[in-house]
Amino acid sequence: MIVYLKSVTKRYGKVEALRGIDLGIPMGQVVGLLGPNGAGKSTLLQILAGLSFPTSGTVEVLGGRPRDRRAMISFLPETDCLYPWMTPIQAERFMAGLFPDFGRNRFAQLFAELDVPHRPVGDMSRGERRRLVLALALAREASLYLLDEPLGGMDPVSRRRILQALIRTWRGETSMIISTHQVEGAEGLFERVVLLKAGQLVLDEEAEALRVRGKSVAEVFEEVLS
Repeated sequence: MIVYLKSVTKRYGKVEALRGIDLGIPMGQVVGLLGPNGAGKSTLLQILAGLSFPTSGTVEVLGGRPRDRRAMISFLPETDCLYPWMTPIQAERFMAGLFPDFGRNRFAQLFAELDVPHRPVGDMSRGERRRLVLALALAREASLYLLDEPLGGMDPVSRRRILQALIRTWRGETSMIISTHQVEGAEGLFERVVLLKAGQLVLDEEAEALRVRGKSVAEVFEEVLS
């Protein structure tokens, strides 16, 4: 298992963001982590990335503690930490200095594919900035990609470019966990569907099994969360 969670709970004061999550994800899958806003998706990804810790329970990523596996994990947070004065070239140099697996040729390809403009981050629109940080995240040769709302706030053309970039980035020896509440455009990517609601795991199933039953991922999403 590339990801293993047993009885994982995360509390912020009296609020339980995650409640007793049991989950195992094998190597090589593209997983859709679905749920409405506030379901606990971002909290779960932060724990898997080693940036937050569970209140209780066991978490293993790539066979060890998440914080010890950060060099093998590429994490796209919902909110980036780029400085407004940074240009894409400066952001590229910053990432290359942090991560030895950062591929500059791969970044250049993604930069062009995602139509990122050559101007400072502070002068970019929200969608342009999002495409830049996605290119930075996908340029790494990671074993696990954790992508928090990569399609959020995107127009249809940008969403299509991003989905194409995700398809080209995925390799059989890597895994992707893609958090989103915009299911319809992305469901064709998912081999597995994990649904959270109010911090609880309410569905964990192979996407093909849903399709065999004549259900789309979007339909199941609506049924489970309604």
